[in-house]
Amino acid sequence: MTRQDQIDADEDLLASYRELARFLSRTGPGQVRIADDREVTALPNDASVWIMGWQNRLLPAVVGSFGPYDLNLDGSRLTLDGTELAGEDHSLVLTGRHPANPDLAVMWLAADNRKAMPGLGRKLPHYHKYSYLAFTGDEPDNIVKGRWPVVDSPLTVFLPGSDGQVRKVPRGTLASRHALARLPAVFDAARMAASVDHLSAEEMRGRGNGTAELDRAAEFIAGRFEEAGLEPGGDDGRFFQTWNGEVGERKREAVLRNVIGILPGSRSDWQGQSVVVGAHYDHLGLGWPGALAINRGKIHAGADDNASGVAVMLELARVMAGGKRPERAIIFAAFTAEEEGRKGSKHYISAAGEYPMDLVMGMVNLDTVGRLGEGKLLVLGGGSADEWVHIFRGAGYVTGVDIQMTGEDLDASDQTSFHESGVPAVQLFTGAHADYHKPTDTADKVPPPRMVKVASVAKEVIEYLAGREEALTTAVASSGARGEGRSAGETRKVFLGTIPDFAFQGEGVRLEGTVPGSPAESANLAAGDVLVELNDEPVRSLKDYSKILKSLSPGERVSLSYLRGGQRMTVDLDLAER
Repeated sequence: MTRQDQIDADEDLLASYRELARFLSRTGPGQVRIADDREVTALPNDASVWIMGWQNRLLPAVVGSFGPYDLNLDGSRLTLDGTELAGEDHSLVLTGRHPANPDLAVMWLAADNRKAMPGLGRKLPHYHKYSYLAFTGDEPDNIVKGRWPVVDSPLTVFLPGSDGQVRKVPRGTLASRHALARLPAVFDAARMAASVDHLSAEEMRGRGNGTAELDRAAEFIAGRFEEAGLEPGGDDGRFFQTWNGEVGERKREAVLRNVIGILPGSRSDWQGQSVVVGAHYDHLGLGWPGALAINRGKIHAGADDNASGVAVMLELARVMAGGKRPERAIIFAAFTAEEEGRKGSKHYISAAGEYPMDLVMGMVNLDTVGRLGEGKLLVLGGGSADEWVHIFRGAGYVTGVDIQMTGEDLDASDQTSFHESGVPAVQLFTGAHADYHKPTDTADKVPPPRMVKVASVAKEVIEYLAGREEALTTAVASSGARGEGRSAGETRKVFLGTIPDFAFQGEGVRLEGTVPGSPAESANLAAGDVLVELNDEPVRSLKDYSKILKSLSPGERVSLSYLRGGQRMTVDLDLAER
């Protein structure tokens, strides 16, 4: 870019800020003066002030207002609420007390994306109760919001201790109370627990593809579908959709089976339309594919991945089949061979028959949903339709479950097969853990009440989709335009032992922790670290990280750069065999 190009770009950005300022000035009472930072040498102390732009000359006078809070500003990067936000990718709004007059406010808005500014003008008046906001994209979409904690209030007094020192302590919390009335339980937690126990039992030997144990799992699921009152959706009036294919490490020929149950819709004018609820029922058997080399030959129970998803799907089928008939058909699909490249969901799409893909309203995939804990229920693939964020926001309000949307398509489960066919699809996911693809993923670590929360959210979303009039505004492309996804030949050969934070929305890969005994633990990586570079290649997202790891070999020595507390650090480590 020439100097003139840079000047022109800066002038265009400045003009966009002026237009945004004019728009915001019309949204509230009082008189507003709009001025260039070259015209004002100091903050006026008789009025609240908006500061706009990363390069605003008055910004240093405002930054001190945010000093008491958990915030770090480094050039055009900001760490806010534990999320690192880059100026070129995000629009930010922060409020604080006026440094010269605490009765007044200062607001800082930074949005180097000119296309986002019209949307900011529309949306900001509706976010008046928040202290800080972060948006992404041209729309823009809100990804971070919150209120500053009370740090200096005349209603708050910190008393000195016995040594005379005054120490500020966090605010206390009220004890939780039971509700005045309790509604009857919709979901049977014990039934879901029994399904997880059965599918992940030792005698099921990890439900490897092409095994008698996986066939027994299919029979179990079909029996539950029949018991719920679903109609068979497979071949020849049965629940099984069958075909021949190669499975296993040695690529032997086997009969593969999806298990399909249908809850028909009530509206005749919506014939052929459907909502798909999916969960894969296969796992790694005795350790293939994707298991660590040291665990080969051991039973991989797969309780969370993905007996939990099947258990939730079976309970949804039972409850929803026993209630009011949906307007649009709901198809419950237990997919096989997800662990070997999503073969089951790909076959379903190619053989959809009576319910073709162009008439699918949306797909909800239940994969690894058994360990919600105190964290947020993650929704992966939220960028596949514009409406997903609003649908799940409503489901969160109704159920009281904390939900985190992620727009990135991680091509890691069956929803990706639907993305490749142009169908909006999401995966419900309760987060990564150290037992993933290990023999230690057992039923005792999947508490039934946590699956009830997932089922509650899924039911709200499925019922909404089954009755929605208009098609979702799809953001995915068909014919594999978003990539071919995972296959058995593309799996990683190396093991680093990092546990990603899938809810992280900033640039890089933030860690939730490391696997005990792994290279990552030996390198002293810890929760909160943000990986930004691996072997001189930038790590901007989980997808980047996965792609780089797939190109590496066991025993290779690599250089890994990460951010800790805003400081960049680098460590060399040796990759282990996966």
